[in-house]
Amino acid sequence: MARLAVTLCDGGGVGTGFLVGNDLIITAAHVAKNEAAINVSVSGQYTSAQVLGVNDNLDLALLRTPTPLTGHKFGFAPDLPAQGVEVAALGFPLDRGLAFTSGRVSALNQEVRLPAGTVRGLIQTDTAINPGNSGGPLLLMNGSVVGVVSSKRAWVLGTHDQNDYGAEGTGYAAPASAAAAAMADWGRRTTPLPQASCDSQAQTSSSNIITTNNSDHEQATKVIQSLLTHGQAINRAAYDTAFAVLTPELQASEGGFAKWSSGLGTSFWRALTVNSIRGSGTELTVDTVLRTEQSAAHGPGGQTCSDWGLRYRMKWDGTIWRVAEATTPGGPPKAC
Repeated sequence: MARLAVTLCDGGGVGTGFLVGNDLIITAAHVAKNEAAINVSVSGQYTSAQVLGVNDNLDLALLRTPTPLTGHKFGFAPDLPAQGVEVAALGFPLDRGLAFTSGRVSALNQEVRLPAGTVRGLIQTDTAINPGNSGGPLLLMNGSVVGVVSSKRAWVLGTHDQNDYGAEGTGYAAPASAAAAAMADWGRRTTPLPQASCDSQAQTSSSNIITTNNSDHEQATKVIQSLLTHGQAINRAAYDTAFAVLTPELQASEGGFAKWSSGLGTSFWRALTVNSIRGSGTELTVDTVLRTEQSAAHGPGGQTCSDWGLRYRMKWDGTIWRVAEATTPGGPPKAC
């Protein structure tokens, strides 16, 4: 299963996807639409993804990762399920851990209005589906996929929040036949769809941040994806979103958004190594090595490539881990 953290120009959200190939992930269109960057977590592997295709009418999207991923590859059921058959949903509801919920197919060929328009031909189920389940598989008990969940993305950053998209008593999924046909078509593409451009300042052509995790802390995935959202937002000039990952107290101590973001136009995250995560409850300490590239004018000592030994203090706000402090206990960064 893939946990997707999506960076938008004015915020970010969490959704679900699932592997259908070594580098291919199916999800819902509204999860991936208008993205500036997407970071992906699959079984302790962290990478980015780009969108190969989107179909708003079916609420389907296909993503490609820059490197192959190991994990279970899901297969599609050849036929529509019958009414009353037992099904289950897998996903990351309300930005929690991976959850399994079960129910039954209650109706076929349904339509639902989403912000992008009316989605038709959906499977209706009484399986518990909440924001964050979007893009996950709806499964038969034999493990084959009969649908792609079309719930609502859980907003966690920026101008939206989870209350904008409340959970509903009835869930929907795009049929597997449509997802299989879309995958067969889009999977042959070699050029992804353009990502959203958030600012006129310089942007890196790749949002991918090479990520290594050496921690087995239970919150590692959420902490790393928060840091990657921050870094990918900087890379894609989505500075509002990057700033929103900081706690309000840190935002104030940085002198506000304008001062914090000045000079970021030539600074990019390239690699992140998480060496340890310590703590419990609502506060954690994270020791990392971050590699950045920047212009000589903005680099410490004129460096254009720097390795920073950063210690982050992270605080849980009930929704995501936010950066409360970043220090360099080992001293100034070293040139790469």
